[in-house]
Amino acid sequence: MAMIDEGETDWKIIAIDVTDPLANEMNDIEDVNEHMPGFLQATHEWFKIYKIPDGKPANKFAFNGEAKNKKFATDVIAKTHQQWQALVSKTVECGNLSCENVGVAGSPYLIPQQDASAEVDKATPPAAALPIPPEVDKWHYVKI
Repeated sequence: MAMIDEGETDWKIIAIDVTDPLANEMNDIEDVNEHMPGFLQATHEWFKIYKIPDGKPANKFAFNGEAKNKKFATDVIAKTHQQWQALVSKTVECGNLSCENVGVAGSPYLIPQQDASAEVDKATPPAAALPIPPEVDKWHYVKI
């Protein structure tokens, strides 16, 4: 599903754990409708309304909210992986993104683990946890 979040596409990939009893039956998106009727509609509805209790508008979707098939999803994953590879290999400009890493072989941004640890150590230590406000436990009902 292609949710539009603050003007950018926020891809939602529908997947199943290989140990799930239905895993052998679920090979593409149409199998979800066949074996779990209503699941895709409920998932779409949840992603559409989950920010409303925070005072935000309902989320919008590309493709009329349709969950695309396996080939489409794997093509999106491959494309976004290529974009990530271009960033960490410095074949495109990173802008304000920090691409330093400790594990991407051949990356010009590769830094030693000790340098990464030193950067983390320079950061302000986390403060004590704040008390949880009571509105966290407030229930919201949304009617569309």
